[in-house]
Amino acid sequence: MPEASDICAPYEEDLALIRKAVLEAGKIAKDAFDADDAEIWDKDKGHLVTDADIAVNDYLLKTLCQARPGYGWLSEETKDDHSRHACPRTFVVDPIDGTRAFIDRTPNFAVSVAIIQDGQSIAGVVYNPLKDEMFEAALGNGAKLNGVKISAPNAEAVEGIRMVGYARKFRRLGWPDMNCRVANSMAYRMVLVASGQADATVAFTPKSDWDVAAAQLIASEAGAIVTNLRGEKPSYDGETTRGLGVICAGKTLHALLLARITPIIAQFEESDDKVKDFGFMGTTQTDRHLEDRAMTENIQLLHLVIGGELVDPNKTEFKDLGNVDFVGAYANYADAHAAWKGAAQRTVDNAHMRYFVLHAHELIDPDKDGIIG
Repeated sequence: MPEASDICAPYEEDLALIRKAVLEAGKIAKDAFDADDAEIWDKDKGHLVTDADIAVNDYLLKTLCQARPGYGWLSEETKDDHSRHACPRTFVVDPIDGTRAFIDRTPNFAVSVAIIQDGQSIAGVVYNPLKDEMFEAALGNGAKLNGVKISAPNAEAVEGIRMVGYARKFRRLGWPDMNCRVANSMAYRMVLVASGQADATVAFTPKSDWDVAAAQLIASEAGAIVTNLRGEKPSYDGETTRGLGVICAGKTLHALLLARITPIIAQFEESDDKVKDFGFMGTTQTDRHLEDRAMTENIQLLHLVIGGELVDPNKTEFKDLGNVDFVGAYANYADAHAAWKGAAQRTVDNAHMRYFVLHAHELIDPDKDGIIG
């Protein structure tokens, strides 16, 4: 492996490089979002990808690797070449973290780029192009949002906190009432904590290095604690890129959340039927494993397609609930998505018109067993 001192730039120079590249990449993503004609396909068992993901990935790959030819590359949309094990530094990239949000036309996706060295992030940028929020950090230099220093909050109790996560999961675990909100991007969830827009985020499902590498540095530099569900700090030099969930919160709150999660992990590991006992902790916004089960077990899914004129096209507040357009109800996501796309002309005629696919079965049948409750 080449010596880091021979080819590596100072942290702040690397940060400036990825900041500039991510800003341009965000413009590519936003232009694709505004055009609303992205090609979508299933790359692996319900993991959707769009041509916008690929376009952003290709731009970053060319731009960053030309600027730092001695650095490795790891991206969600590029086959892992394990260059991170051979190079002193590596770009870790999620071109559009929150592809589901991009597809559903909600402003909760982000371009995420980190640079890692010796298994830890040394520079990171997370950019939400719809909200024009640029989160950034270099190791040891604090974190910023649009050039202004940020710091994470540190609540001292779980009850009533602003949690980014799925409320039903926490209710099923018997946690206290919290003010929950949903954001599909793991990176964006974490930087919301870093910037004080949320108190915590917990993800019970496995996350990959590209989901967390940039945001973990930003949150840590802002004073938050970021670990997996066992309380272990992330390392990005392993043979696998998958990790066991995420806990991100201020120091005191993180300890309280970890104390609640530790016995859950112990029960999970001892369970003989993890799907039955802990399946509700999974996230299936795209019905990743439900369509086949619905056909074989006669479990009806329910997708609602609705739309209307919004007060702000980047938010979900309808101008007049009395004029919300109900397109239809559908038993599978493919038909719902086709209906949603069919409403596209109405968004062209009125820039504030937006249509949404609501996965209603997630709300009325959280266990996905065909039983309401």
